[in-house]
This record gives sequence, C-alpha cells and structure tokens, in this order.
Amino acid sequence: MSKYSLKKKALIIPMLIMVIVLTLFLFSCKSGMGPFGGPAEEAVVTFEVTRGDIDQTVSTTGNVDPRYSNNYSLSSSGTVLKALEEGDTFSEGDILIELDSNRTVLLMAQAEENIKISQNSLELAKLSYMQALDSNHIAVQLAETSKEQSELASASSYKSLENANNMASKSIESARIALENAEGLLAVAEGVPATDIFLEQYRGAVDSASAAYEAAKAQSSSSKDSAESGYDQSLLSQSTTYWSNLSSQQAAEAQIAITAKNIEQAEIQVRLAAINYELLGLDSDSHIIHAPYDGIIISSAYKKGEFAGPGIPAVNTASSELVIRSAVNETDIVNMEIGQEVIISLDAYYNEELKGEILDISPVSTNIGGVVSYTITVQIEKTSDIKLFHGLSASMEITTSFVEGVIYIPIEAVWEEDGKEYVDILVGEDAFERVEVETGIFNYDLIEIKSGLKEGDIIAVSGLE
Repeated sequence: MSKYSLKKKALIIPMLIMVIVLTLFLFSCKSGMGPFGGPAEEAVVTFEVTRGDIDQTVSTTGNVDPRYSNNYSLSSSGTVLKALEEGDTFSEGDILIELDSNRTVLLMAQAEENIKISQNSLELAKLSYMQALDSNHIAVQLAETSKEQSELASASSYKSLENANNMASKSIESARIALENAEGLLAVAEGVPATDIFLEQYRGAVDSASAAYEAAKAQSSSSKDSAESGYDQSLLSQSTTYWSNLSSQQAAEAQIAITAKNIEQAEIQVRLAAINYELLGLDSDSHIIHAPYDGIIISSAYKKGEFAGPGIPAVNTASSELVIRSAVNETDIVNMEIGQEVIISLDAYYNEELKGEILDISPVSTNIGGVVSYTITVQIEKTSDIKLFHGLSASMEITTSFVEGVIYIPIEAVWEEDGKEYVDILVGEDAFERVEVETGIFNYDLIEIKSGLKEGDIIAVSGLE
C-alpha cells in the first residue's frame, strides 16, 4: 500500500468548508441539477495554493496517575513504634513506619567492642614480632661469640698438643742421650781395671738412666694422650657449639615467621570486625522507612504495637506529583519525543484546557489483541485553578511536528501513480494539467508541498475524472 493511500486513510476530520462544498456538488450532480438549481455539469472543487503553518498532531487518551508509586517491605523485624495508615499524607523525609531498634543498637555496640579486641590482638602480635626480631638478633650475636670462643679453644688445644709433642720428644731424647752416656761410661769402666764398687756405680747409673728413659717415654705418651684428648674435646665442643647456634638461629627465625603470620591473622580479624560493623551500619536503618517524596499512603499492613517483619509489603505509597499516562500505538510513537507540547482536556473539567509536555516514553511495548502500544508519561503544567485526582480521564493532542511559512494544499488533492505524487493544476479557464510534486509534513487536513507548485496556483481538489 502506498504512503499517500495511508495518508488518505488517515483523514478523519476533513476541512468543514470542503465537506459542505463537495456535498453540495455531489447532491447537485445526482439530482441532475447544478449547484444553484441550473443544469447539472461536471463540478470541480479547486483550491488556491497557500503559504502558512502546518502542525502534525496525535490524539490519544489516558488517565491521571501518581508520578511515583512504591511498595516498601521491611528487612528486619520488631515491634512497630510508628506507622502511617491508609489515606495519611506525608512529606518527603517523614517516617512511614518505624520498628524498635534496640537489638540493632546492641549488635552495633558488640561490633565496636570486637573491633577494639581485634585491634589489641594486632598490637600484641606486632609486639611479639618485635621480640622475635630482638631474640634473633641476640641469637646471632651469641652464636658469633660462641663460635669465636670455640674456635679459640680448638686452636689453643691444638697448640697444647703441639707443645706436648715437642716436650715429650725432647724429654725422651734427653733421657736416651743420658742412657747412652751411662752405657758408654760402663763400657769404658769394664774395659779397664776397676774395682767392683766403681763398676756397680756405673751399672747403677745405667739402670737409673734406663729407668729415666722409660719414664720419659711413658710421660711423653701420657702427655700426648692428654693433649690429644683435650684437642678432640675442643673439636667436639666446637661442633656442639655450631649445631647449638644453628638450632637457636632457626628457632628465632621460625618465631619471626610465626609472629608475622600472627600479625597477618590479626589484621584479617580487624578487617572482618570492621566489615561486620559496616554491615550492621547498613542495617541500622532497616527498622525505619522514610518517605522519598510528598505523597499519600495507599495501604499499610501494620499498626503501632504490632510485631512486624520481612516478607510482606509493609506500606504502599503514591506521590503527590501527578502525571497522565497514555498508551500510544506503534505508528504514532515513532513521531514522539520527550519535551513535545501536549494540550490536555480532562473529562471532569471539559471546559478547561491544560498544557503539558512529554516527560517519558517507555521503551517497553505491550501487545493487547495484536495492537502494539507504548506508554508515554505527560507532565501537567501546574495550575492552582484545577484540583486533580488519581484516575481522572484525559484526552490529549500532542504536536509531533511543526513547520512555518510553507506552501500547503488539502491532503486529498494529492494522488499517487507508479510511486510518484501528482496534483491537477489549472492551466486555462477550465483546463487542468497533471503536475508531479514533492510533499513533506502533513496532518489530517493539509500537506506541505516542497516542489512542483507555487503560491497562488489553482489546483483541483476533486471533481476531475
């Protein structure tokens, strides 16, 4: 179907004068008479191309509704201290319903104490960590000192072993030389004439030297054994000191790691306590509902003294600010924009005309019986002369487009053929010629001509075959 077929189908309120003229001519033609009682001839209704303004409007109906309406539920439970009832009015910020909040107050006090406890635990963990660092520092210093002492003791024992070995060697060598000397003297004495007394003396000297030599060897072995034992003991002490120092250092490092973990754990506890306090803070207002706007109570589930809890709507409100909501079909909604002017007529005030503008256009459609529509919200211009009530019926004219100073003709004068638009223009006293035109905005009566005609041209509106 062509677009100007749609335009002609959309014609609902033709120009009153044109209707009268057309009716007169058609009646005259059917009766065989002219429009003024003369012989019937083909009647042609003409129109002089005019320049002026055209506005495109959409008509719709709706009802007065509150701009905002809300259902509030409680997120906590308790005894109702205050509750507005159905029909009560309120101002923004007023209390709609309030519950006893003693339990919440106690829980928040408990949460504050838990924060203090966790903070104290964190401080203790930090002190333990510092003590562990100090203990580790001391352990490192003691290990260094004991290591130096054990190394000195080992070195001293080794020196004592060397001295004992040297002294033993010298003592043995001295005793051996003394024995050799005594044996030499005895040999000399036995080789020359000598009395038995001298011989016995020499033999006694040899025996004494031999005994001294054996004693020197025994003493040397004992001294060496003692020195070696001392050295071995110093090595063992040095090893014991090393492992003891290593154990002490490892224990100190482990204590540092443990106390560091304790700090981490204490910090987590502090954060958890703070989060719990904040959560309770979020719920601190759960026992009370404040009005977000001026309005009226539509319904209330509780009264003062009753026990209330979550799960059911506690209070239903409607704002004092009223708007008009209307369902507009999909063919008209595409021409609407927020801010467009609206002329409003209320059935209750049929002789009054109000003004408004489109406040909101819902992007969500409804489909009832195959008819797709969208809800628009119209803000009513404030007036002190008219009292509005919820549910009042309203008719609205919405200006969707407007042009000034354009050439226009009656919409029924335009016809279409092969996708092009034409009008019949007067070219002589009674001759008409088809002219292609370009059209623009239109309404129920008039259509804009962008090209093809000029102001003052005479066109045929009807009557041509």
